Amino acid sequence: MISPDSFIRPFPFFMYERGIVVKGKFAYLICILSVMGLLFTGCASQSQDKAITKSSGDYLQMTDDAGRLVVLPKKPQRIVVLSTSYLDVLYGIGGKAVGRPSSKTPQTFPASQDLPEVGFVYNVNSEQVLALQPDLVIGFQGIHDKLVPILESSKIPVMILKMKTYDDILAKVKLFGDIAGTQEQAQSLLTEMQTKINGVTAKLPAQSKRVVILHATAKNVTVELENTIAGNVANILKIKNIAADSTPMVGDGEVTPYSLEKLVEGDADIILVVTMGNMTEIEKRMKADIESNPAWNGLRAVKTGKVFFLPGELFQLNPGIRFHESVEYMAKVVYPEVYGNVK
Repeated sequence: MISPDSFIRPFPFFMYERGIVVKGKFAYLICILSVMGLLFTGCASQSQDKAITKSSGDYLQMTDDAGRLVVLPKKPQRIVVLSTSYLDVLYGIGGKAVGRPSSKTPQTFPASQDLPEVGFVYNVNSEQVLALQPDLVIGFQGIHDKLVPILESSKIPVMILKMKTYDDILAKVKLFGDIAGTQEQAQSLLTEMQTKINGVTAKLPAQSKRVVILHATAKNVTVELENTIAGNVANILKIKNIAADSTPMVGDGEVTPYSLEKLVEGDADIILVVTMGNMTEIEKRMKADIESNPAWNGLRAVKTGKVFFLPGELFQLNPGIRFHESVEYMAKVVYPEVYGNVK
């Protein structure tokens, strides 16, 4: 894995949510107000309980991000988590798991380091999951949906969740606190996270900068919108993403097609690059799609050396409860004169 130090270096072609009786008109008024109160209370309860409810006989019911009703008859004791981001959330609110995904990097919480592994996040072994006899499996939407029929056939509750933006993360912290019965710890974590982010945003300069966020793989280069991790971080930092109003690609609502002409038109102060895959192959692709066009070298960000890599563990993979680190990192890249340089 590329060390964080390497992400700030210049690239060869650029740097990267009882009883009182009343009569007459007064009684009528009270009646009307009471009915209205019940209506508003009912609406609020429905809104709040749409995701999480506790019914008689069951520990918890919720509608997951795939639109599935998930019922937990009792408090889960054997949770298998298929995503490191969710594992960090679970341990961050004081919960525990009996199985986790494989990872090439050390776990954020040492207590989860020696848990049985069930394969890497994109290649989970369902037999290893079943062998752990879980009473709840938590997976990532878009990655683990295919495991649902297998696990449900063994009568194992499965939650398929998404976590991309900061609001998503806050919602998952609360949800996991309800699942583990550690609501106070969850609230404490939420407060801590927000305090750290507030500490960054409190120092934002009055004049915001304009950025474009490229997403580079070995196959293509696209431009990220506001609903990506980097796009959401930029929004929190009140940084203008020049592609924010662009039309999303068909089949991928998080990016828009790359266009050097639009980059030239927008001429951002800074170009940020999020990568996924083999760096050697990505460099080849970017040289073919970008460097070969002379207009690239005329961009303001290129001429001033303001094009930077963003570390994958903070901007490609969801940082989860480390989201504040993503905010701090981008703040340093975009406003080094305020926050200091990335180390």
